[in-house]
Amino acid sequence: MQDLMLQLETAREERVSALKEFMRLKNELARTQRRCDELRAENGGLKQALLVSETELQTLHAYAGEIAQ
Repeated sequence: MQDLMLQLETAREERVSALKEFMRLKNELARTQRRCDELRAENGGLKQALLVSETELQTLHAYAGEIAQ
């Protein structure tokens, strides 16, 4: 009987440990997903800024071409 109680206690401790690890990993996943969303938003902003800069550069290049003629 003592052996069975010890096995039950060990199993309970292992279950608690596994649950704690699961919750830690779940929280880490949530943080990682939030950071991924932040990086996607930042990437979108950078792409937009690049397109604006490219358009401005093309306009300046065309203007410089007109002046050179």
